[in-house]
Amino acid sequence: MKPEIFEAAKCRLENLKKIRNDIKKQQINEPEGSLRISTHNGKIRTYRKFGDKSKKDQYIPQSEHELACRLARKGYLDKALTLVDDEIDHLEKYVDDCTDNTVEILFGKLSSLRKEMIVPLVETDEQFVDRWENQTFIQKPFGNSSQAFETKRGDIVRSKSELIIADELFYAGIPYRYERRTSIGNVPVFPDFTVLNTARRKEFIWEHLGKLDDPDYADNTAVKLNNYLSNGYYPGINMILTWETSRTPIKPELVRDLISIFIMK
Repeated sequence: MKPEIFEAAKCRLENLKKIRNDIKKQQINEPEGSLRISTHNGKIRTYRKFGDKSKKDQYIPQSEHELACRLARKGYLDKALTLVDDEIDHLEKYVDDCTDNTVEILFGKLSSLRKEMIVPLVETDEQFVDRWENQTFIQKPFGNSSQAFETKRGDIVRSKSELIIADELFYAGIPYRYERRTSIGNVPVFPDFTVLNTARRKEFIWEHLGKLDDPDYADNTAVKLNNYLSNGYYPGINMILTWETSRTPIKPELVRDLISIFIMK
């Protein structure tokens, strides 16, 4: 199990480092000094302060307003850089210290003899997958006229495209169910695949839209997808979509990319 906080922390680190690089680029050729703003007789006045205390603050007239803006931006960027650097330091320390030292990982570090004596506080990935795969489920029945293709795992699927998806899931070691019955908004449906992201303990529904150039199929698909959306299933969040027409078949490399992005992280 991989707590999502670590992925969130890594994403935050990546974004912060981009922000830091952007700040440093903007800090090139900054003017000397910092901005001081005061009011006198109800009028706002701007001054440039120097690090050398022996230098008197320099009044910035309205004709040099651009200088005041540059100094204001310089002060903002300096403070932003300090905050970004501090957050990066904290996050890097947290990720380094905790990624391999969580309660979820502890049981796996024990010796086999100790494991036999203990019930883990949190299910191991192996225990979780085993329980998930051993749950009984209702599968959509095949009609006598249906096409049938056997996958590498030994399942029977209805199309060559579903065969590609099933085999890529199998090669990647991803637990999945084919056409497992579920209810979406009290409507019984049979998603093409129900896929398990083991590290996040999260299920994804994977629908392959195989005949989008067929008007009737496209209309039925729109109804089905609207039902998903209305009941909390969103592409990229807990649902994966692939599609094709007779002229644009699905590509295995695309399937592998989707597995890598959504199921293996």
